[in-house]
Amino acid sequence: MPPELVEFLAGGRLVVDATVDGDGLPYTLVMNSAVALDARTIRFALDRRTHTLKNLESHPAMMFEIVGDGFIFGVRGVARVLRDQMEHAPTPSALVEVSVELVKRDLPPGVQVEAPRFEWGPLGQYMSPIEPAMFEELRTYLPG
Repeated sequence: MPPELVEFLAGGRLVVDATVDGDGLPYTLVMNSAVALDARTIRFALDRRTHTLKNLESHPAMMFEIVGDGFIFGVRGVARVLRDQMEHAPTPSALVEVSVELVKRDLPPGVQVEAPRFEWGPLGQYMSPIEPAMFEELRTYLPG
């Protein structure tokens, strides 16, 4: 991944990911926990109750679409669960790591975009203290 994308993926950014379900059909999810460790590695927290986790268990290939200020990238890789249960997550969540295999620029020349923004609203008082610890765990967890 280029440096601007690694820097952008520090956690707290909306990212769309796509997996393949048991019928071979695409399945998407919006998340805000993606953290780039380096140009070849992305980690994220994934609620254990999601279809996405079930999909990754049988089809580990996945794709992200990442929209930032002035760029759009498609990132494809292979996912694996590093930890079944994270210590710091707002819901029972697995820690997933993706080994990046392909990065493509998806923004046509001359088109301008801005990163999507979101707010937790009433959930903010619950999420604000949890998110920093979650992002730190994603960045620093060492598989044993």
